[in-house]
Amino acid sequence: MTKQNQNHEVNIIDFFNYLINIVKKIGTKIINIFEKIFKTILWFIILLKKYFLFILIVVIISGVLGYLNKGIIPIYYNYDMIVEPNFNSSKTLYQLIDSYNKLAANKESKLKGLKNISIQPIKSLTEELNIFYTTIKNNDNIVKNDSIFSKNFELINKFRQYLVDTDYLKHSIHITSTNKLSSEEIKNEILSPFENDPFFSRFKEAYLNSIDTKSKIYKNELKIIDTLLLSIAKGDKSKISASSLSINKDSKTNVEQDLLNKALKITQLLADTEVEKVQKSQVITLISEPQLVDNNSLITNRSTYSFILYGFLFSIFIILLIQFVKYLNKFEKKHS
Repeated sequence: MTKQNQNHEVNIIDFFNYLINIVKKIGTKIINIFEKIFKTILWFIILLKKYFLFILIVVIISGVLGYLNKGIIPIYYNYDMIVEPNFNSSKTLYQLIDSYNKLAANKESKLKGLKNISIQPIKSLTEELNIFYTTIKNNDNIVKNDSIFSKNFELINKFRQYLVDTDYLKHSIHITSTNKLSSEEIKNEILSPFENDPFFSRFKEAYLNSIDTKSKIYKNELKIIDTLLLSIAKGDKSKISASSLSINKDSKTNVEQDLLNKALKITQLLADTEVEKVQKSQVITLISEPQLVDNNSLITNRSTYSFILYGFLFSIFIILLIQFVKYLNKFEKKHS
């Protein structure tokens, strides 16, 4: 065997020895890691055994709380509804909501478990433009009337700046309660006071009577138009001259067309009055029924077993906290 071959064999042996040493080091580290994990688990089990009585007491108390949790950790039920106040009742509605919040704060509300009621207008550019043009229509003399137009502004954007919450037509009401409420309960507390109020009842009655009067006038005018069209068809124009309607009598064709146009316009007005009657049939028009939107709690899963688990985890946290404090005390003594 030559010297070169001997050196080659030595290099191979050294290489294998190097690999063996690496494997041993890795194996030793893995064993040390598992040993530390095992010791930690063993230490934790010993710790649980040491504080077993404390853990048991906390778990039992948590289980009892879980069984009786309904009254201790309440669920909050959230309801939403949309309303449209009529007959200038917006301010009164806001005042009523404010009074309910005061009663809820003193736990005197008729709605059991009521925590809070909030109300806010539903704002949009379309809504604000609608208010703008309605206000113009209802205020012929904008200088003399005590209205938002007495500000003498020129642009709609300036008009929008003067709007307050009660100026808007539709409003959203949000209710939070610790008790589950029915739709009827909510409506009875929020809407019924307005329907039973003598002032608003008279206002509503007078308004609906005026709508009925307009409907009768429109229906009567439609009957007159039907009669006139029938007379024209029969060639009798005497009733046309006696009619109180303002129509074009120059020719038969023009008269018929004028009557048909008037009939179409009156029919549209009659339809509008019927819609208005429905919208104004309540002091507070209910746009959207009270609906449960969500419910939440400090603890989402409220079963007894969940509370037992929470109690166990809480006791472990307390035990680890105690051990950490002990370690800090030892560290302080050692370095003081």
